[in-house]
Amino acid sequence: MLKRIKMIVITKKMIYSAVAVALAGISAIVYFVFHFQNKDLAVFSDYKPILESQIAGIGEKNVEKKPNMKDAYKSIIKNFFFMGDFVIEENYVNDEEGLEENIQEPEVKRVVKGLELANNTDFKINPDDYLEKKLAFSLDNQGPQILIMHTHTTESYNNSYSSSDRDLDESKNIVAVGDIMSEIFEKNGIAVYHDKTVHDYPSYNGAYQRAAMTIKNDLETYKGIKVVLDIHRDGITKEDGTKVKLLTNINGKDTAQAMLVVGTNTNLTHDNWQENFNFAVKIQAKAIEMYPTLMRQINLRKERFNEQMTTGSLIIEIGTNGNTLAEALESGKDVAEVISAVLKGQ
Repeated sequence: MLKRIKMIVITKKMIYSAVAVALAGISAIVYFVFHFQNKDLAVFSDYKPILESQIAGIGEKNVEKKPNMKDAYKSIIKNFFFMGDFVIEENYVNDEEGLEENIQEPEVKRVVKGLELANNTDFKINPDDYLEKKLAFSLDNQGPQILIMHTHTTESYNNSYSSSDRDLDESKNIVAVGDIMSEIFEKNGIAVYHDKTVHDYPSYNGAYQRAAMTIKNDLETYKGIKVVLDIHRDGITKEDGTKVKLLTNINGKDTAQAMLVVGTNTNLTHDNWQENFNFAVKIQAKAIEMYPTLMRQINLRKERFNEQMTTGSLIIEIGTNGNTLAEALESGKDVAEVISAVLKGQ
C-alpha cells in the first residue's frame, strides 16, 4: 500500500511575506525603543552638530538628532541582546594630502544675547529671578573642587591640519580646551581634576552613558568635587556645507563665543536642574560684566545630559566646528576666568 507524502513547497511569495513580517516586527521594536526607552541619553539623545537652517537664528536653539534607523537597529541589538557597542566608522585620521585646495572658509557670525534665554522646554522661567539667589554649593578646598570632562572627547576645530570635525590627538581636540581651562582654575587657586577619558570613539552612540560612569567614578574618588563641567564644541553648518564660526574679539584676540547648556527634568528625573540653572545665570551675568560679547544665550533643554549628578553641573559649548583651535583656547581661558570669579565671589 502506497503512502502519500506531503510536500511543502516554499515559494518566493512566502519568503517575501516572512521577511516583511520580520521587518515589521523589528520596526515595531525600534518604535518602542525610540518612544518609550527610559534610559538617560541613549542613541537618539546624543548632542550632534546641526544645520544652520534647523535653528531659529544662530545661537538661539539646538535641536535633537533625528532618529537614524541604522543607529536604532544597533541600539536594539546592544540593549536587547547584550552584545556591547558596535563601531561606527568615522574619519578620525589626519589626511593632509591635498587638503589646502579643499578647505572652505567658514562664515563668521557673532551673537550677543546677554541674559536672554534660548528655552527649548515648556518651563516659564526668567533668568533675572535667579540673580540674587545663592548657589547650592560652596568650595571647601578639600581636594579637587571642579571636574572637567568631555562626553564627546574627540570633537575638534576647523584647522588646516584636518578635514574632519574629530581628532584623537588631545593637543588638537576639545581636550586641549579643557587643559587651558584647568590651568586658569588652578591659577585662581581652585583645584581641578581633568578627566580625559574618551567616550565617543570607537563608538559615538552611547557616549553620554559612558560619560555618566566616568562622572560617577570621579565623584566617588574625589569627594570634594562640587562642579562638573562637560566641555564640548558646537557644530553649525549651512545647507551648502559651509561651517559657521561664532567669533568675537576680546582684548585684541579673536575669541570663539561660548554657550551654557542646562538640562531639565522634562524627560528624566533631575531634581536639581534649577540649581544648575542658577549656576549658569551667575556665570552668564559675570561674563556680561567681564567680557560682554563672550557668551551666547543660555540654552535650556528637555534632556538632562548627566547634569543630575551635582548642583553645579553644566555643559559648556566652546565655539563651533567653524572656529579654529586658537580661537577656542582664548574662549576657554575667558570662560574659566569668569567661572573662577563666580566661585570665589560666592
